[in-house]
Amino acid sequence: MNRSRTVGRPATATLRRVVALVAATALVGAGTAMTWWGTTTPRPTTTQVEPATVTGPAADVVYACPQAPRNTIGGVDLGETTSSTTLTPTGQDATITYGGTELDAPTTLETAEGGLLTVEAGGTEPAGAVGAVTTLTASGDLRGLTTAPCTPPSAVSWMVGGSSAVGTSAELRLTNPGVTVVTATVRLYGSTGEIALPSNGQVVVPAGQTVGMLLESAGATDSRVALSVEADGGTLVPFLVTEALNGETAAGTEVISPGAAPSTDLTVPGVVLVEGADQGEASDQEATGAGAAGETGLVHRSPVVRVVNPGQEPATVAVSLIGDQGEQPLAGAESVVVDPGAVFDISLAGTTPGSYGVRVTSDAPVGAAVSLVRSAGEYPERSGTALRDVAWAQAASPGALEAAVVALPRGNGMAPALALTNSGTTPSTVTLTAADGQWTTQVEVPASTTVTPTVPEDVGALRITSSQAQDLSAAVTVTAQVEGEAAGTLVSTLSPVADAQALTQRNLVLR
Repeated sequence: MNRSRTVGRPATATLRRVVALVAATALVGAGTAMTWWGTTTPRPTTTQVEPATVTGPAADVVYACPQAPRNTIGGVDLGETTSSTTLTPTGQDATITYGGTELDAPTTLETAEGGLLTVEAGGTEPAGAVGAVTTLTASGDLRGLTTAPCTPPSAVSWMVGGSSAVGTSAELRLTNPGVTVVTATVRLYGSTGEIALPSNGQVVVPAGQTVGMLLESAGATDSRVALSVEADGGTLVPFLVTEALNGETAAGTEVISPGAAPSTDLTVPGVVLVEGADQGEASDQEATGAGAAGETGLVHRSPVVRVVNPGQEPATVAVSLIGDQGEQPLAGAESVVVDPGAVFDISLAGTTPGSYGVRVTSDAPVGAAVSLVRSAGEYPERSGTALRDVAWAQAASPGALEAAVVALPRGNGMAPALALTNSGTTPSTVTLTAADGQWTTQVEVPASTTVTPTVPEDVGALRITSSQAQDLSAAVTVTAQVEGEAAGTLVSTLSPVADAQALTQRNLVLR
């Protein structure tokens, strides 16, 4: 019994070793098989699918067209005003509405009451529209020419120009094209710093309505102003309407549309300067002895570069002129310090006549614009005061000419002149196309140069496009000759606005 137990243990151990050896051999074989499979069997191929970009469904685009100046200055001698609202569809399938009326062809209304221009989505081809409002008053207290584009809404807007001093009026109009109430926060800057406004500058704008605010009535009396508008709860379209009287003499009207946000490098295009005697330089010299502000608070009666510093630290600014012969610094403006929150004017008196882009560079973000002046003869007789009209050209937003539209007002004796400025270091090409597509041309704009292309007289609106738009800017300067006791030249400017085709295009990436 004992022997049988002793012999049984080695047999069992041997059997276990055999089983273990077989199992190990099987595992090695399996491992070898797996290794063989992985190294000799081809890997499965994967087809690389690239993202596809398609154009998503377009949405309606709304522009706000401004109302004419409405005598907020309280003028008594009101001459006859000729007004127009010109609305031009672009694209074969364009459907636009204005004031509830559908339009499918270029339309000119002999009014300037303001309203909403809507480009309706739909159709197989991109569609857009160009709108502009003009007023021309040949005599009286509101003598002047205004031209303003129908403008898309935005959340933040900047406008540089105008005055709220004695003898002037500046009305800020805020239009809400949406369906919800929007609260605007207005920040106003003056010659010595930011100006406090009632209710901290907050203005409630009901849906579909326009609200006006007189800067002079808000306690903001200053000869140099600039402002920003920030919308909460939606978007707004602001316009700044200015009117001025120099005693009994008309000193110009203007409707200012938004320009570029503050930056360290800005260009103001469309600055057309003429002989000093025709742009108020003589009256500037006469006013020097009577004090900087004169009777009306109009610090400069000749063209100026206006700069606003919205920051908390001083900004050092340099101004240069980009003309048809290249870029050159403005004498005396190579290093100008602008205090925090302040607005400063730099005179352009003595500059050689021509078409320029005014470049403003700074070590801190600033806003900028340029006033254009056209002066005429003494009026009233023996008053010692010359008539004048004024326009405010705003700085252009970078890249705005990727896809933009602009009107070329020609009725009532108006003469538009398009200017293209390249502030960059390499040449750029711009494509100009008539709104109806019947005329197109390409314009080469050399580096650091302003060109003034010729546009056929039967073209009333343009599409402007460029794939090299970062350093390009454009503006239309409009002039008109008036006769009679207040004979002379009137002036205004128009800035291009974003094309509805660009505003509605939405690219969807499918993966």
